[in-house]
Amino acid sequence: MLQSLSVDCEHHMNTPLEKYSLFQTNDVDKAREIVSKVYCDHILKPSRSGPIDACHNRARLSAVSVNYMQYGTDIRVEPGYLDRFFLFQLPLEGAARITTGNEDFTTTVGMSSAINPTDYTKMHWNKDCKKLLVQIRAEAMETRLSRLLMRPIDKPILFDPKVMADNRQAQGWWQQIKHLVTDLGDGMDPWRSRHILEDLERHLLTSLLYSFNHNYMDALLTQESQAAPKHVKLAEDYILAHLKDPLSIDDLVTITGVSQRSIFEGFRSFRGTTPMKYVLQLRLEKVRAELRDSGPDRSVTDIALKWGFSQLGRFSVSYKKVYGESPSDTLKN
Repeated sequence: MLQSLSVDCEHHMNTPLEKYSLFQTNDVDKAREIVSKVYCDHILKPSRSGPIDACHNRARLSAVSVNYMQYGTDIRVEPGYLDRFFLFQLPLEGAARITTGNEDFTTTVGMSSAINPTDYTKMHWNKDCKKLLVQIRAEAMETRLSRLLMRPIDKPILFDPKVMADNRQAQGWWQQIKHLVTDLGDGMDPWRSRHILEDLERHLLTSLLYSFNHNYMDALLTQESQAAPKHVKLAEDYILAHLKDPLSIDDLVTITGVSQRSIFEGFRSFRGTTPMKYVLQLRLEKVRAELRDSGPDRSVTDIALKWGFSQLGRFSVSYKKVYGESPSDTLKN
């Protein structure tokens, strides 16, 4: 059984994450405006007129935020497409009906939900509904999965939206979230070190990817049971060491001592991709990390060339296809 968390927003006592209050309001327009800034623009429409009893507590780590929310009235919440983040929700009290993608179901205490960025979503919270919510940037989820699989991912991650109460792995993950909520309330300070924050999020994402059903679960479990052959690992090590240099299949043949066919078959069977696609994804990840950390004095061209991209037009197309924005947009942000 999950540990209980007391909730009482009206008197602002014993509320999860109460030290991290984002707002407490009786005004539905104010609630919608503030929530839109941290999630996405959405429709928020109470079933009847009059004041609401809404509050939102939010602790943002880095790519992950943990939240407590209630509205205190029957209300329609329609975010549409989340776009660039996943949202995991667990009712602590009450219930909510959720329509997302092709699923339509009601979550109650102990039964959680997973909302994908690419699924159109609308919800109806009843007046007693009080939830924990975990928001995770899609990019962080994709990067973590790619690291676990040791290969690039070639299609969006899609979680099963309905997470039943008898899913012990998912319940265990929510137990971690509840412990985190309690620790934050007791003064835990993960922001004091970037390394602590990264380790915390890495652990949460790894546990989540092995606990909730999604379209890459079989690949993850296969990865656990199959060790890549020596020539694949030799090729990977060489690629990582020479990522800035020109790379070819012939180089990998020379390093590994096996045929081109064996290299392609090894990457296909154990990494689910080709050697050159593997190189492309790693280079794109390096470029993105450097773009995000660079100031206005750096240029996209300089960074792309540094990481082995000589055809800038093709680089830009590949970058936007993977990350949904242009390299220059990443640099600006």
